[in-house]
Amino acid sequence: MSIYLLMLVIGFTFLFLAIFLNLPEKLKWLFLAVAVILNVTSAVAAMRMGLREMKPDKR
Repeated sequence: MSIYLLMLVIGFTFLFLAIFLNLPEKLKWLFLAVAVILNVTSAVAAMRMGLREMKPDKR
């Protein structure tokens, strides 16, 4: 879980930098793409982990 939280923090940082810094257009789009990939991946992983925790044991 800690790796996904780290991915979320890095993704948010890239998103923040892309929005608030005056970057060249290509670098801005690169930062946005990296941010989307990291944030979506960590969100999907967190949802899957949460669903796995909610399932009853099959014993």
